[in-house]
Amino acid sequence: MKNLFFLTTFIFILLSIQSQLWPDNPPVLTIQPSPQYDYVFGFVEVGKMSEKEMYIINTGQGILSGSVTLENTEQSNSNDEKVFFITGDTNFSLFENQSAVIKIKFMPLKAKEYQGKLKVVASEGQSAEITLQGIGIKAPKAYYLFGCGQSSENKMSYYIDFVSILLTILFLATRKKEITN
Repeated sequence: MKNLFFLTTFIFILLSIQSQLWPDNPPVLTIQPSPQYDYVFGFVEVGKMSEKEMYIINTGQGILSGSVTLENTEQSNSNDEKVFFITGDTNFSLFENQSAVIKIKFMPLKAKEYQGKLKVVASEGQSAEITLQGIGIKAPKAYYLFGCGQSSENKMSYYIDFVSILLTILFLATRKKEITN
């Protein structure tokens, strides 16, 4: 009789521990902002970078593990036109109510529209696909004061303008006025 009491007590304790360690509710993949909307980076100058954050949250119980990958679409599928990047770790393992931050960067190479797909695959057969969109634009043209064309990234044109203005001021300040009778 004593053994039966210890055996039932042991089984009861084991079942209550098991229900806490392996709950009936599975982990649930939640992504913010919602994957039903496109992630739009907007207009970004060619060669400049824009960054957005995405949060992966386990809103269920248990451990949610998975990974994040990027795919370029047919519009920008060549290897030399990779314009979307993930920085940081692309794998995650989250306990209940934990979250992971995924940073996505967009850096256009040409002045055109780009699209990509971000795929999240998680445990329990859960997955999500997010469309990424961004538009590369040319940098605005700058003109220097005495030149006839665009200024380059070279700062020399500004120095030439400064020296020209300074010499003009010195010339005007030092010239002698003629006195007429």
